[in-house]
Amino acid sequence: MRYWIGCLTAALLLLNLATAQHGSIQQKSEQKATQQKSSQQKQKQPSAQQQRSKKPAAKQTAGTKSQPKFAPPTLPPLPDPNKVVATVNGEPIRAGELMRATYDWYGAEAIEDMILVRIIEQEARKQKISVKPEEVEARYKQQIQNAEANLPPGMSLDDFLRRNRFPPSRLYTRVRAQLLAEKLAEKRINLDNFIEYSQIVIRIQGNNPEEQEKNAPAAEAKAREAYQKISEGLDFAEAAKQYSEDPFTKDRGGKMNWQYKRFIVPDILQRLEKLKPGQVSEPFRTLGGYMIVRLERTGSQAKGEELQQIRQQALQMELGEYIRQLQSRAKITNTIVKPLTPEQMMGGPQRPTPRPPSARATPPQQPPRQQSPSKQPPPEQKPEQKPEPPKPEQPPAQPEKKP
Repeated sequence: MRYWIGCLTAALLLLNLATAQHGSIQQKSEQKATQQKSSQQKQKQPSAQQQRSKKPAAKQTAGTKSQPKFAPPTLPPLPDPNKVVATVNGEPIRAGELMRATYDWYGAEAIEDMILVRIIEQEARKQKISVKPEEVEARYKQQIQNAEANLPPGMSLDDFLRRNRFPPSRLYTRVRAQLLAEKLAEKRINLDNFIEYSQIVIRIQGNNPEEQEKNAPAAEAKAREAYQKISEGLDFAEAAKQYSEDPFTKDRGGKMNWQYKRFIVPDILQRLEKLKPGQVSEPFRTLGGYMIVRLERTGSQAKGEELQQIRQQALQMELGEYIRQLQSRAKITNTIVKPLTPEQMMGGPQRPTPRPPSARATPPQQPPRQQSPSKQPPPEQKPEQKPEPPKPEQPPAQPEKKP
């Protein structure tokens, strides 16, 4: 913080110096133009002002030179294995022990981080994309400011970062990789994947399918009446306030916020993609009623702050998917931990989880009954044959699977 305040102060002093020098030059030109011999005292005053302005200038230059330049954090050299890094009741813990423990305990996490950074750097070189040191420095300092705002009482910034396994060198590397990945993903952004639309929703009343089918014609008639009014010139927003039964959008004229196409219900998206901005669809049936939609704008039509927000959302949507694709295409060998397969990166295939003890106890009872199907069980064993529900108990193992 002191460094940034010092830089700001130096900039202000330099600005004052430049202003003073510019004023003195103007005074000299005026004095030469008038050629007044009696203005010797006035001519001395600018020279005195120049001397005054030069004195601070020397201090400013000296002060500016003394400010340290930003040095990107790097990995430190390996310590001497015999160096004592901690003691417990006088018993030393040496750097060699620490390095072996770190390699074994945290090596998998570190190597996967390094692999991901290397994948992004290789793709950036391939596409001739780079980031300026100033960009990385600005983002890094912003991250540091965020960390400083969350410091626990009495804890230093360095301790806070290291306890969260993000020392400065790792944080800087992650920031640089993030900026490269964002620039790579920006090429894939399609702002028109975001759309803004308005809707009129007419619910079909009824507590069961039979009642809903009986009431469907009334809902359709109401939707068509609203559509007719819009066709005759009624503003869509006014029609939504009069006819729509959606409590979330009715009061604001049926207007929805910007929506990402991937998250829009397919039936609604299908109608919207057939419209141009300003066009209105005919009423169509949905799962719970009838709808009329109007396409307002696509993402590329947004402006100003709104456009920046959409671009940022689109970038976040694209970034994760793009990185997974890069990982799945890369040829990776890892001797510390087995690399994830492309299917695992994308969330599958699912692997079975251990069943609870109560579920494990029932299957062993099935084989004795299935091994002797030819023998007719006596009447006393009939209650034991009813528990053929163990077969329904086996399928539940599938829903319990987790990726």
